[in-house]
Amino acid sequence: MACEDRITIVNPHYKKLAEILRMPVVAFKHQKDYQLIVPCGHCLDCLKRRTKRWALRANYVCESLGIDFSNCYFCTFTIKPELYGEVLERPYLAIRRFLDRLRKHPKFRERNPDTGRYRYRKVKFPYFFVVEFADGETAKKRGLPSSHRMHFHAIFFGCPLYPYEVEELWSAHVGRADVQRCDSEAGIFYVLKYISKDNTANQYISDIDARKNGKLYVSHGFGRLLPEDVDRYRSHMLQSDSSYFSAFIGNYRYPISRYWKNKCFSDIEIKELNSRIVPKLLYNQIFVDPLSEYRSLSEEQKWEVYAETVKPFLSDDVYSEYLTYGINVLKSAAKQAQ
Repeated sequence: MACEDRITIVNPHYKKLAEILRMPVVAFKHQKDYQLIVPCGHCLDCLKRRTKRWALRANYVCESLGIDFSNCYFCTFTIKPELYGEVLERPYLAIRRFLDRLRKHPKFRERNPDTGRYRYRKVKFPYFFVVEFADGETAKKRGLPSSHRMHFHAIFFGCPLYPYEVEELWSAHVGRADVQRCDSEAGIFYVLKYISKDNTANQYISDIDARKNGKLYVSHGFGRLLPEDVDRYRSHMLQSDSSYFSAFIGNYRYPISRYWKNKCFSDIEIKELNSRIVPKLLYNQIFVDPLSEYRSLSEEQKWEVYAETVKPFLSDDVYSEYLTYGINVLKSAAKQAQ
């Protein structure tokens, strides 16, 4: 899986440095990594990779906090007509207010033994919300017209309230709610699929609303790698070239986010590992893999793609060696063809 719509951007490092030094960012254009070729972040392949990265974090939340899947709630939240315009404009505000009400639930009200006054004990639990606009399929099955309205899907991890209490809180202030316990991790992946869902509602809503479709709102530090797990993940990523980019949930491989990689390795280590591992993996993907998207290209076209893709990961000297090697291979192939 690879992004076919990669874009060229100015390295954020130099943007930040230019801001600190109060100078134009073009002053750093002589640096070899001034421009970077990065995935677009919007195509289906990019969205699927993003979904898998968040799925890995969600699995880690359950694993690290010892949360059983039966104590994770799968929620669907809709919005009252009279509140719809306000929530549509600022979805996060509705989520924030709801969570504040949840933490002030009477269940958490207790008397301070020192002052005798009432207070609310602190309640924290991981969560994520995904925005979706109705695609009209459900309405069509029911023989009803669809207005392609926005709603939320969410997962609560270890929520201290019962499902019916969560439903009552949302229904009393925002709209309708349906809250069910997750039987397995499948419920978590079901919600996350809305990040990359090819939603037909986009053709009926404005461009601004379409950009909200699949937007993710998560609790602070969601999936943050704990210090005691850093060495474990670091050891796993150093086992082989392919494991440097991934982790496993069961028998399935999931890509590791840059955040985790930065947590496990220093900048110098990442640069060294990238220069050693990435060229080899790219070569296998472009030239060796029989199912590669590049398999229909000529050898010359493959080397053009490879040279452009591998450039950000290599020093100038090593990059020149790769190009020389590629040119020699092409010459050899041309002689054999004569």
